[in-house]
Amino acid sequence: MITKNSFSKKKTLLREEPLPEDKISKKELLAYGGGALTDGGAGALIACVMLKYMTDGLAIPAAIASTIIMASKLWDAISDPLMGNISDNTRSKWGRRKPFMIFGGILIFFALGLLFLPINNIMDGLASKVVYVAFMYIWFCTCTTITQVPYSSMSSDISASFSERNKANTVKLLVSSFSAGISYIVPLLLLESFLKGNISDVTFWLVLFLVFGILFGVGLVITGVFVKERITVPMDEPRRKFTFKEYLVPFQVKSFIWSLIMYAAAFMCVDMLGGLAVYYATDVWRGATLGNMNFTSVFIVAPLMITAVAGFPLVRKMMLKKTKQYAYRIGLPFYAAGAILLAVMAPSWAPAWVAIVATSVMGLGFSGAQTMPWIIFPDTIDVAELKLGYRPTGAFSGAMTFVRKAGSALGLGIIGWVLQGVGYKESTQNVDVIQGDNVLLTIRLLLGISVFVLIVIAFIFSIKYKVTDAKLKRIRYYNEKTRAGENDTLTPEELKEKESLIKELAG
Repeated sequence: MITKNSFSKKKTLLREEPLPEDKISKKELLAYGGGALTDGGAGALIACVMLKYMTDGLAIPAAIASTIIMASKLWDAISDPLMGNISDNTRSKWGRRKPFMIFGGILIFFALGLLFLPINNIMDGLASKVVYVAFMYIWFCTCTTITQVPYSSMSSDISASFSERNKANTVKLLVSSFSAGISYIVPLLLLESFLKGNISDVTFWLVLFLVFGILFGVGLVITGVFVKERITVPMDEPRRKFTFKEYLVPFQVKSFIWSLIMYAAAFMCVDMLGGLAVYYATDVWRGATLGNMNFTSVFIVAPLMITAVAGFPLVRKMMLKKTKQYAYRIGLPFYAAGAILLAVMAPSWAPAWVAIVATSVMGLGFSGAQTMPWIIFPDTIDVAELKLGYRPTGAFSGAMTFVRKAGSALGLGIIGWVLQGVGYKESTQNVDVIQGDNVLLTIRLLLGISVFVLIVIAFIFSIKYKVTDAKLKRIRYYNEKTRAGENDTLTPEELKEKESLIKELAG
């Protein structure tokens, strides 16, 4: 039976003493963070530049550009869960996850170079550009699937201790935040310079290809070589046959569903903000200055990322003092308030520096919303194991990765389709277009309304999520009993407690 004392929130109960074999060295923690360069950076880079690059760099209509982004998600819906199953069923002396990060790290370097290849110099027709970009975007998404599904699974497999996992995933999220920051800011600066004619398309391509291709690829290889998988399966353990049911397994655990919605809503917010930032800066605030500098999208993204990183110590303190879900939602009202302020501002009456204040406020909310979902993820795997009797890490990781990419694609798709509908006109280096007032108003409303709605959704589901560290201690106890084949040694009170945990957390 679950008693009041079972889940007491006294610090002595929440403190977990890891076993020696569960502990992760500092060098390994740093190596584990290498994979987060892609985890945080690849999605950020695509979210902030892909749509604008297609519409104004390649003169592809906004609706077609959005459709390209969305179409790739049909493939991701198949490939991400499939990759999770492949990863779970891999049996090798190097582990289940590591070979894919090493191999995939090499692939992603070349995939990024091919995606942004300066095709204006070799292709004239719209159809040929659309076909090329669509194919290369799907290939890039496939390469991220090969690497990120196993890497996400490793967040659970790196240690059986939830306190050690928290440390590892804290490092991962710090590196991920750093990578996301530079992957928003540097590509946006490059894109705006390219669109203004200050640099050539070849220079734009070379910097993205060499800097970010190397950053992402090398980071993955380092993780694959130096990180240890502590939760493993025997080499002779039977492989699970992949069926359609494997797609549905993650949705049998309600704690995972709630965390998935929290994750998708938070990251869809920042992806829409990143996707709109360059339109907001170059079209809505066209010609505005900040001191002696032209107002650019960097003034939207950089303050958000800086305050998000600065707020992380407070978020971690809230996580340790309260719960992970509390740390997730504590700053969400700031996120919504900042977005609304950006939406109502207009250059006709507001000074440009107010936009920096607004995005700085948003960063306070983004800090918890960005960091907590992947710290929560391994806990949901423990809950799943409690219910299912096995550990389907790859299937859950595949679902997380797919939802992340699908949410980003949907957000960017909405932007492109809506802008096309209100008359957005594509431009190139040689043709500078001034957008109409209805387009400018739509950009502002898209930013404010979308973020506000998503933040409300995120807040609601963070309240529904009920997993705590105290409950995780009991879950680990029962999972270890199951692995050792000792379920028949459980007392009637323990059986009732286990059943109650499954009902409350898994459904």
